[in-house]
Amino acid sequence: MNAVIDKLNFHELMENSLNSHLVLDNRNVVYANMATIELLSLNSKRDIINQSFDLFLHQDFHSICKERLKRVIEYKESVPLMEQKMIQLDGKIIDVEITATPYSHAEKTLAQVIIKDITEKKEIQNKIMQTEKLSLIGELAAGIVHEIRNPLTSIRGFLQLLKNDFPKNEYADIVLTELKQIENITNELLHLSKPKQTNFRRIDLIPIIQESINLFGTKTLKRNVEIFLEKCSEKIYIQGDKTQLKQVFLNLLKNAIESISDNGKIHINVIKTRDDVRISVRDNGTGIPRRLIDSIGKSFITNKPEGTGLGLMVTYNIIESHNGRILIDSEEGKGTVFTIEIPK
Repeated sequence: MNAVIDKLNFHELMENSLNSHLVLDNRNVVYANMATIELLSLNSKRDIINQSFDLFLHQDFHSICKERLKRVIEYKESVPLMEQKMIQLDGKIIDVEITATPYSHAEKTLAQVIIKDITEKKEIQNKIMQTEKLSLIGELAAGIVHEIRNPLTSIRGFLQLLKNDFPKNEYADIVLTELKQIENITNELLHLSKPKQTNFRRIDLIPIIQESINLFGTKTLKRNVEIFLEKCSEKIYIQGDKTQLKQVFLNLLKNAIESISDNGKIHINVIKTRDDVRISVRDNGTGIPRRLIDSIGKSFITNKPEGTGLGLMVTYNIIESHNGRILIDSEEGKGTVFTIEIPK
């Protein structure tokens, strides 16, 4: 047994490990295996050797890292796994788990750091949390929507009678507008509480988008907004649910129109690639604050004072059910681009 151990090449084991291994002298990197190069998207080991570990660690964790390394080097203790964030060469932030143990070399204590990429694990956890949140909203919605609708119908009816008797009563108009907003919220909640059965079949996207545009004819005239549909000359087919996809385009167009104060333009571009179909909806509206972009598609995240974010939440869920994804590019004061990618 000892003879076998003597022949083991521990350096090679470290190099071929799936987890990232580093050795730190104080806070400087003196060794990094190939998994580290892949984890941080580095060109070679020269990008990290003799560099400070802090350069690759998110600044929120610098102080805790200093404390943990002190325990390893001065007190020769191992520190437990801890979730932290690191920065790749291109600036992308990734989620990792880090542990460290003391490593004696030439009468000096170094720190052996082991890093595991948990970015995919965190994404799955976030999706599960979002699904649970949807389920909770659905349960709440199912219990309260019908209770709300009955009194709303009565209130609306009596207000209409009041408005008939006093046609210039501006307060009745304000209340009716607010009631409409409450009804919109309850309708969106009701949609979440009753998942629709999908009817996937081969459909042409262009007529669905055109129908969605036509439904906003009056609203675009009032707001002086023009909508341009730029598409391929050929038909563009995907496997999908026509009703659900129409709701996606209606939600995106509604948001785009409402983000424009006046004299706006909305460009819808549809292209085919080798693997998927890409539909972009670009407006020159107010744009979305950078702090909100990563949260768009979650419940009650919205840039509109009177909004709920539920429309985009439904939109994201529909596209995910089509095995697609939504990308957002926005700049405040200049506009927003929503890009939908759906497999062909």
